[in-house]
Amino acid sequence: MQLPYTGSPSYETIARRFSSPQVDPQAYFTLKQQQKGKDRGEFVDIHDVDPEYSPGPNEYDVLFSDVTHAKLQSTIAEQLGIPYLSEAADAKEVIQVSTGYIYGLHKRTIVPFVVTYRKEARWVFFIVDSGSPWTYLSAQVSVYQMR
Repeated sequence: MQLPYTGSPSYETIARRFSSPQVDPQAYFTLKQQQKGKDRGEFVDIHDVDPEYSPGPNEYDVLFSDVTHAKLQSTIAEQLGIPYLSEAADAKEVIQVSTGYIYGLHKRTIVPFVVTYRKEARWVFFIVDSGSPWTYLSAQVSVYQMR
C-alpha cells in the first residue's frame, strides 16, 4: 500500500491526502496499527477478534429506547426523505460511501441502506453501534424480508 500524501499542516494537505484514488490514508494507518498490534499479540479490531473471545450474536444485547419502529416510520423517514421499509428501485447499485445523519439527544448515527432478500429490496435504516461486532435486523424488518 502506498504512503499517503504528507505536507505542511493545511487544508490543502488534508484535501490532497484524502482525495487520491490510489491511496486511502485510513486504510494505510489502520493496517499499520493492526500490524503493530499483531506484533504485540493484541487484538486489532472488533471484527477480527477470535470467535472464542467474542460474544455470539445471541449473547450481545442492544436496546435503543429512543429510536422506536414508529419513529423510524415517521420522524426519521421524513428527515431522510425515504419511507421506511419502502421498496427500493436501485437495489443492484453497490455503494462504497453512504450518507447518514445524527439523530436525537443520544446522537444516534443512522444510515439508510437497501437490503435485498431473494428478489425483494427495501430501504432499511441502520443505527450504527461502533461497539457491536454484529449487525442486526429488527423483527419488523425480518418479517418484511421473510414474505
